[in-house]
Amino acid sequence: MSTIEEQEHRRRHGKHLLIPAGALIGLGTGLIAGYPVPGILIGIGLGFIAQGFLKPVEGTTPDSADPRCCGHGKPWISLMIGLLMIIVGVAIIWAPLHLWPYIIGIILIMIGIVFAAKSWMKAS
Repeated sequence: MSTIEEQEHRRRHGKHLLIPAGALIGLGTGLIAGYPVPGILIGIGLGFIAQGFLKPVEGTTPDSADPRCCGHGKPWISLMIGLLMIIVGVAIIWAPLHLWPYIIGIILIMIGIVFAAKSWMKAS
């Protein structure tokens, strides 16, 4: 029988298993389809997106002093990482070789805009 503390730990940390689960599902699907690496990337991306849609753990707030507190992060970060992984995975399969510099350039510009906006919001 588990103690209450162990049950609380499992409840808080259970959502982090979505990323490796997505990687394994993506690997299996990719192996069947003949594209294992893009399958892994798409699976990991779906795991990040699923993690972003989970609601925060009750009783935890972003200003909590408890370093073990999790589940309160910004969900848009997980969604953006997941979307990026899915785009890269699909691009490996479908993007012609001469489009890669443009795809990577657009992604880097988007990341730069996000960092600039965050910096500007903190300065305001």
